[in-house]
Amino acid sequence: VEDESSSTTKTDDMYREEEEVKKVGGWLTVTSIILMIYTAYQMSENPNGICASLCRLIITVIGCMIKIALIPCKYIMGGGRPSGGHYMATAADDL
Repeated sequence: VEDESSSTTKTDDMYREEEEVKKVGGWLTVTSIILMIYTAYQMSENPNGICASLCRLIITVIGCMIKIALIPCKYIMGGGRPSGGHYMATAADDL
């Protein structure tokens, strides 16, 4: 009899926990969407402001981290150096 009540209690606890996770996830989603809209507004209205600058900085840092993480894949696939691409030092020569 105790096994049934303990399994029912575990099921109820799991259900409550799942409901709580759904609530928190829903609020985080709504908050994220609102902040994304605010960020887009700030980027369009004040492109030289602190919010826009931080967004550009964060995007640059994330892009750099992704490139660093993918360096092994790049060399495994055979793309050691870009062929036909621009190098920073030679990009001005093509103007």
